[in-house]
Order: sequence, then structure tokens, then C-alpha cells
Amino acid sequence: MNKQHHKGHAPTHHKEPSSPVVEVTIVFRDALNRAIKGLAVRIAAGTGAPPAPPWTFGPDTDQPPASEASMHVAAVENSLDVTTDGDGYALTIQNAARNQPLDVLVKNRHGQYVLKATVTPTKDVTSYVINSPEYHLEAVTQPTPQDAFEQDLTIPIVKDGEVMTVDRLLNEFGPYVGSTQKVTEQGKVKKDFPAKKKEVHIDPATGKQKTSITIEHHYRVVDTGKPRTIAINLLASRLSYPKSSLLTDQHFTYLATSFGCEAAAVKVLNKQETAGNGRWSPDGGFDPNGLPRILFERHHFYGFTLPTANKKTGKRTKNPYVAFPDICFPKPGAYGPSGIHQYEKLVKAAKLDRDAAIQSCSWGAFQILGEYYDYCNCSSPVDMANRSMESIDAQVKLFEAFMKKAKPSAIAALAHKKWEDLAFSFNGSHWKKQNPNYAKNLEEFYNDFK
Repeated sequence: MNKQHHKGHAPTHHKEPSSPVVEVTIVFRDALNRAIKGLAVRIAAGTGAPPAPPWTFGPDTDQPPASEASMHVAAVENSLDVTTDGDGYALTIQNAARNQPLDVLVKNRHGQYVLKATVTPTKDVTSYVINSPEYHLEAVTQPTPQDAFEQDLTIPIVKDGEVMTVDRLLNEFGPYVGSTQKVTEQGKVKKDFPAKKKEVHIDPATGKQKTSITIEHHYRVVDTGKPRTIAINLLASRLSYPKSSLLTDQHFTYLATSFGCEAAAVKVLNKQETAGNGRWSPDGGFDPNGLPRILFERHHFYGFTLPTANKKTGKRTKNPYVAFPDICFPKPGAYGPSGIHQYEKLVKAAKLDRDAAIQSCSWGAFQILGEYYDYCNCSSPVDMANRSMESIDAQVKLFEAFMKKAKPSAIAALAHKKWEDLAFSFNGSHWKKQNPNYAKNLEEFYNDFK
């Protein structure tokens, strides 16, 4: 009797089980598949991967193929640091565990290894190509492939309409405030694409409608075809979008009614405090980047951070931050230019003592020292800074509370237009030494406004 196979059914063969180890090669290339040489790379068993036998490395065609027996060697936490060669080659692992992830990290300019890829080998022999990341961030030029791996360009972004907070500014934006980085362009440069925005307001000086044009600078990458190394500022020109930024006649009328004085008298004080180099505008409470105008005063930071006197001797210890005379010094001065430079000082001081740094700044349209946060009905220095960032309306409310609680004599001086009394009440007994023209300016401004 002849045995016949049914149509469509073949004899069954037993499939050999897959080896538990595989060979993995990792190389680094750019977008054009060109080798990236000189990268400091760390290859490590992926997060959560169980320990595996110690890796053996290649390539070495004379070595025997990896086998299941090799899995019985004592398990370890596998990791290796290497530098890519002229071919972009990092390493070959001959006995990587199948289906277990490998983390690929690259050392950046700060000396930190940053995760760039996670690969999970499944085939018996696999080559992984790790491509250079591409950045498409405003105000950042396009780096070379090596720069892209090695630089930490995770710059925080301010969305259109977002109001900054002081903690986010200090913690996320602080490392980039006023700073620059050197980047080698790969035939690309940053180009400014300015955006014009119009705002209509009432000119406090003339009472007439006036249109202000704000230009926001947005930078994008443009191909030039010729590489070069440049230093760039990493922050765009806009860092906050306050809910309101322009002082109007309504604000001055509100404060005049609250203080029992003329609106022109309130304008006088605002102009004196925010003019700066003889210039004054209704947006004097904010810098063009959207942050509230501040002035960092190093002698206040010195006073806030100086340890209390010794109970036995009555003497204070030396300046705790003597190495930083620009931000901590017993005498006023060394203010420097307005704008982002003042925030550089704030960021630097905040690393030493955040609350003392905030209290050492004069904030907003009326330049109220952060020391007086409590008089402004704020719960903390941070609360006062955040309200100053919120809007010009909030700054007006802060000023109203401050004047009523801390400077009632200044309100009386405003009502009676006694300019020297106002200078004394608002700035203290040393006002003549600090600015001998203060009272004279107040009177001249009033004659212009009345």
C-alpha cells in the first residue's frame, strides 16, 4: 500500500531556536550619510533592561560566533564609553542580548551624556546608524552635525500671548539670558524676519491718539553655502506678552482720584522714575522684550545677604559674596545699561539668594523696590515680581497700595506739588546725593504736563 501525502501539506521540519545573543554595530552619520568623527559616545544597557553577560567587542572575524553558552557567564550592568573614528564608527557588540534595548548617549559641551537614541536589536546581525539631530529653533543657527550632537540647544520657548513668571524666567531662561554660544554653521546663518505689530493708545503728554509700532525679531535659518563659526544670542527678542503694557490717561486719572491729587502730578513721578537717558514713553513699565523694567541695586543685595551681627562683638562678618562686586557691594553704583543687562544681574544674584535678588530690584512703571512687597499687598517677593510681569494694570495697583501704606507723606507732597518733599519722601534723605536734579526734574515735568 502506497502512502500518499495530501495536497498542500508538506512534511514537518523542526525550526532551530534563535540565539539569545546578536551582533550589533553602531555608527554616527549626518543627514547626507557622511561620517561624524570625534564624538564622545556612551553605549549602555537600556533603562530597565536586566543585567546581561559582559559584552565582547569587535569587529573580529576570528572570534567564534556568540552562543547560548555565553549567556551563562555572570551578569553585569553593561556600559562602554568610546569615541567615534573617521568612519563615524563607535563599536560592535558581538553578544548583545536579543530584544533588550540599548541606550545611545553623546557627551555635550557641558560634559553631560545626553540620550540621543534607544535601539532594540532583534536580528542576528544589525547595524544601527544614529543620525545627527536637526534643530529648527528661532534665533539659533543651524549647527554642524557634530555641534548638533554635542550642544545642549533645548532652549525654552515663549508662546504668543504667554505671560512670563519670575521662577520660569530664572530657572528655564536664566542660563540663556544675555548669553551667547559659539556655533559652527553648516552653510547656514540666522536671518531676522521682523514682525510689525501696531498698538493704538492715548499719548499722556498730548492727550491725542497715537499709534505705536512694535517690531518683534524672529530668526530663522537661511542657507548661505559657506560654513563659518559665529557667536549668537540664544534668546528671541520677545520673552513675555503682558496682558496690558501701556499707561493711559485712565490709569493716571484713577491714581489721582485715589491719592487726591492731579493726574499730571502722578505722570510726573512716573516719568522721573522710568525716563532713562531722557526718553519716556507710555510703555515705560516694560522693556521691548515684554519683561517689566527693572533696576538691580547691588547695595540692597549686600544688605539683604549680609549675615546678622555677632551677638558678642556686635560686628558683622565680611561680604558673603565679595567675589561679585557687580551684584553685591556696600555702596550703590555700577548699574550698567537698562534692559536685559539688569536681568543678567538678577539671574546671577538669584543663584545665590532668589528672594534677596528680587527684593534688590526696582520694578515696573513706578520702580518700586521689591523690598516693599508687603506694602504692595503681595504675599512674597515672587508674588510681587509675577504681578509686575502680568500687566500695566497690575503695576498700577501695586503702586497704589505701596503709596498708601509706605509713602503717605509722598501722597501729600503730590497733592501740594512740593517737589523736594516728594523727592525726600519717595527716595529718602540721600536723594540729593544720588540725583541732585530729581526735584528740579519733577517741577519741569509738571509744567509740561499741566
